[in-house]
Amino acid sequence: MKEKRAKQYLSRIAFCMLFVLCMMLSGGQMAVLADSGIRLSASEKKVVEGQVFTIALKGVALGDKSDKLKWRVSNEDVLTIRKKKGNKVTVKAMEDGISKLCAVYKGKKYQCRISVRGRYDSEWPGEDSDCGVTGKKDGGSKASSKPSLNAKEIELHYISDYAVPYIGKNPKYLYSFRFKASGAKSSSVKWAVEGDKHAKSRYRIDDNGNIYMFMGNGYGEEVTECKAVAILPDGTRLKAKVRGYDDENIYIDGVMKKFKEIYITSEMSEYDKMEKVAWYLSSEYDYELYQPSWIRYIITGSGDCMASRWAVMYFCRYLGLRAAACPDLDSHGMTVVRADGKVYVVTTGFGGKKPRYYNIIEITRETFDRINEKNNISPDYIWEK
Repeated sequence: MKEKRAKQYLSRIAFCMLFVLCMMLSGGQMAVLADSGIRLSASEKKVVEGQVFTIALKGVALGDKSDKLKWRVSNEDVLTIRKKKGNKVTVKAMEDGISKLCAVYKGKKYQCRISVRGRYDSEWPGEDSDCGVTGKKDGGSKASSKPSLNAKEIELHYISDYAVPYIGKNPKYLYSFRFKASGAKSSSVKWAVEGDKHAKSRYRIDDNGNIYMFMGNGYGEEVTECKAVAILPDGTRLKAKVRGYDDENIYIDGVMKKFKEIYITSEMSEYDKMEKVAWYLSSEYDYELYQPSWIRYIITGSGDCMASRWAVMYFCRYLGLRAAACPDLDSHGMTVVRADGKVYVVTTGFGGKKPRYYNIIEITRETFDRINEKNNISPDYIWEK
């Protein structure tokens, strides 16, 4: 009997030990399964510079969020953590590049690869190294031993917002460009534009090295130039040449060229050419009150009498004639033109829809001088043979 009880006792102990072992194994397996359910809400993400977004670590126990969950970024120049709350983090994309957003939970690392594209860039950045648990910045690619810019010379183009629906932006052109200085932290580089006052007024460069044309070139200026300058922390100045072109001027030249090809022949007299300009601008363009820009007049198809008189001047000059618009407000639509040795006042810009009226009158020197009291046209330019 004692022997039988002893066997039963041992059997019970063995069963208990086996049960405990099974529970331990089962619990470990459950822990593994629980851990395997933890993941970031995104493993890869593409955002644009300046964008703010939120990433969450899913599957984290409520009580563990604050003290056992840490957030890191691999490149603080590219990403910055704005806010941490529970199992979520709010991040802002600072500049173009690659960075890993890392969540460290109970010693395990979960990461999301973030690609940040510059707001003026058309392509996404390349690969980046893995992030460490410490959250220190990645070295990335090794900096060049000699600092340099990512371009030595670029071409920029300009177009006004109003002109885009009429002309469109050429996909082959750059309307902005981001300069980058190797061998220096982006946030420590200062940017500037160098050149004469005339050139500097046309270009702007921001704190991130983005350069663009703030305003277009004057008509007749095929290209303007300036230099983009990166000033490094040690005082080193890196420079690149920037050449700027105006899409509106290019379009106007195209209109004039087409006009000449269609309406002007070698047999025509200077008077005929002048008359054809007045006819064309009056028959092809509508009147628009308080719209004095002749370039906008040609692009959009309408303008007032100030716009039309300057259009006559430039079209006539394109054909080789001497012409000067009368800038005085009371000289409504008047342009002085020399043709075949005589001087005329061409008047266009009358109100209404196309085709519109125009007028051409020959004037004497006495009449010209009276008109010129308020217009300051060079007499020698018009009257000199």
